[in-house]
Amino acid sequence: MIHPPDVIGKYAPDAVIGVIGEAAAGGGKGGGGGGGPKVFTVAEVAKHTTKGDCWVILNDRVLDVTNFLSSHPGGELAILTFAGRDATEEFNMIHPPDVVGKYAPDAIIGRVGSEAESKAASAVVPDVTKGSVASKKGEKSYEKMEMNKKARMAAYGKVPGLCGAIIYMAIGFMKELLCTIFTQSNIQFTSDRSGLTRSAMWLFLFIIIHAIGNLHVFLGPNDFNGYGYFYVRLYPTGFGLPANIVEIYVALGALLHICVALKRTWETKLGATPKSGGLNLIVSGICLLTFMSIHLFQFRFGETRGFFLCPPPFFINIAGILDMDHFLSLFWVHGDTCKSLADTVEVRDIYRLEFELFESLGWSLFYASAVIIFATHMCLGWKKCIPSPQLDIPKRYHNKAMHVGYIMTAFVCLLYLSFPFYAHVFALNNGCSPTNSFQYDNTDKFPWDNC
Repeated sequence: MIHPPDVIGKYAPDAVIGVIGEAAAGGGKGGGGGGGPKVFTVAEVAKHTTKGDCWVILNDRVLDVTNFLSSHPGGELAILTFAGRDATEEFNMIHPPDVVGKYAPDAIIGRVGSEAESKAASAVVPDVTKGSVASKKGEKSYEKMEMNKKARMAAYGKVPGLCGAIIYMAIGFMKELLCTIFTQSNIQFTSDRSGLTRSAMWLFLFIIIHAIGNLHVFLGPNDFNGYGYFYVRLYPTGFGLPANIVEIYVALGALLHICVALKRTWETKLGATPKSGGLNLIVSGICLLTFMSIHLFQFRFGETRGFFLCPPPFFINIAGILDMDHFLSLFWVHGDTCKSLADTVEVRDIYRLEFELFESLGWSLFYASAVIIFATHMCLGWKKCIPSPQLDIPKRYHNKAMHVGYIMTAFVCLLYLSFPFYAHVFALNNGCSPTNSFQYDNTDKFPWDNC
């Protein structure tokens, strides 16, 4: 009634698990033990009606939509209403024909049919669960390996407990980071969810790194302005642009995330109501995009005063790690290596810019509200990322992995909230720049004792 007839074949061809007939080909969640097409009766499908085990019938195909419930734009209730039943008429009325194959291809676990069809299908490929191999002589079969992996993914995996959840999450996270761009053979503008998960994870990693870098604001202007100048020194990696490879990669990741999110929203969520929650991600995402545009114009492209800095000979001042007088002075040097103005470089005084901006209570509250919106957006997206098949996180670890992500998000957000609070409450430190710490004369000497 609400979906076109070819929607499953296009969006969820793998969700078909059997055919409805007079008798099921086999028992258990997977249906008949054979490696071929599986057949199910209406009675068998009707047994799977819970949130943790939900099957539906669409166009004579059986779908296990348990893992798709949390990702459904229309909410879980819209699917659970038809759990264990035939939802073809209602589904075809509101969904395009290729929606299942595109967004839930792994949900098709069988088709509907008679008992005779089930027996014929089982005869095509022997039962791999009993040790037989469904391959020609001399050919290596991976069916048993895949079957073991599927069973493992439905349980706890090889590593138990919270450690297992963290390890599987970290492995999946790193794999998606590496696959963000390096696995793309050409530019393709699709609404594939992998584009969202991969770009989101890369952006989250950058946000963590950026938060750690911003901690230098607590060490004073030399550290913070030196940290900013560190990225300027990386401009030769920017392919001829006035930017570095990190900024370019972040821009590409953000562009990918925005484009795929807009396309997915246009195709699948425009009909969602605010009450259903289907628009929460896109609304919070648009708010964050607005904030990031303002943030870039204020800090990345904003006008600043000059600050004279003594940069290290190389990108990082390794000796500054153990310098007790100037703790963690990683991005500037002092003392014998910087004695006069000739040894300094004029850089952007982003430290003073931050204090001048967050002196305003309005801008501080605006920044804090953006951090809260980010936390909401991140948690909602994280909840959708964890069950995705790209991460390969065993099902029983999903809940633990989600909470680990929530804790990480909360910690990062607290870091970002500390910056406007610090700049708003505490006074500006002039640091060791000769333009701010003293009135230098014609001797061109650099009196570090005045710092």
